Amino acid sequence: MIDTNDLEVKFKLCTSFIVKEVIALDPLARRQWLFTYKGIIQYADSHGSELTKEQIVGANIYRDLIKQVEELIKEEDFEGQNYNAYKSRDPDYETIYKKRLKQIREDFPIPDQFKERTS
Repeated sequence: MIDTNDLEVKFKLCTSFIVKEVIALDPLARRQWLFTYKGIIQYADSHGSELTKEQIVGANIYRDLIKQVEELIKEEDFEGQNYNAYKSRDPDYETIYKKRLKQIREDFPIPDQFKERTS
């Protein structure tokens, strides 16, 4: 027998994991993620009668994930603040990571008032 409490905990943990992964993406990848899944929701909203129950539930999960991601984005002091947050960095890729971080800072500069905190 399936323990529904266990399933609920697992679902909440999975949701939290996904939100943390998305919020830590580079800002461009994060925008693309949001754009893609908002499109899926729009499709589901406009074609609801043609969708299976599973597709409707999936769209609702995306809706919840997007809401959580957007709430965390609103809490950022600047775009890209959470890039690679919650991540351990593989030392074999440190040079690439530093180059990517430099590019992100060029594309999404840290506002002057926050530079001291992030240095």
